[in-house]
Amino acid sequence: MPHSVVIVEDEIAVAQLLADYLGQCDDFQVLGIATDKATASRLVALGQPELLLLDIHLPDGNGLELLGELRRQGVGSDVIMVTAAKEVAALEKAMQLGAFDFLVKPIMLARLDQALAKFRARHQQLQQGEVLTQSLVDKLLGTDSGASAASDTRLPKGIDAVTLFKVRQLFQEDPQAQLSAEKVGALIGASRSTARRYLEFLLTQHELVADLSYGSIGRPERCYRWRR
Repeated sequence: MPHSVVIVEDEIAVAQLLADYLGQCDDFQVLGIATDKATASRLVALGQPELLLLDIHLPDGNGLELLGELRRQGVGSDVIMVTAAKEVAALEKAMQLGAFDFLVKPIMLARLDQALAKFRARHQQLQQGEVLTQSLVDKLLGTDSGASAASDTRLPKGIDAVTLFKVRQLFQEDPQAQLSAEKVGALIGASRSTARRYLEFLLTQHELVADLSYGSIGRPERCYRWRR
């Protein structure tokens, strides 16, 4: 099922941009848009969204105040703060209230992609983590030295967070799989050369290992598998 989202943003144009962009993602469903604090409270109470895109400055209050109220009510939605404010105090308060990412306007869609990829990775890790380990804790808190590159804001040119997440997910779902660039491209809907670029990047990050597969006919093929 797609992840449910509520957008709280007083600028209609920005709110609609976010809604339209999320609408292009098969794994997200926008439950509604709120342009003020009162409407946001009702929407969240009604929909219980998994993800909240929350602006700080609202016409009838403050997004941080709203987040504090929601936390006291036991609402556990993941939160991405969206704001034009650049005060360090706002960032610190948002983190204290459990916001896991912070986007500053004007919003760059590539940076939004990274935030969404981080959200996906967090949910996947929680669902797969049957036993609490230090490694799982470090990944969820972003303190793992080998943490997902999808949450890294300094991805190299030609590597975007969403595609990287899709490639990584193929191997995480089946750690025993040995996949060629052609196969990965077909699975994620990309060309062989594009898939190879992402595979080679993960190789440099020591997340994958590569080997040659010798078929009965033709040249040997370079295959990749998850590093255990």
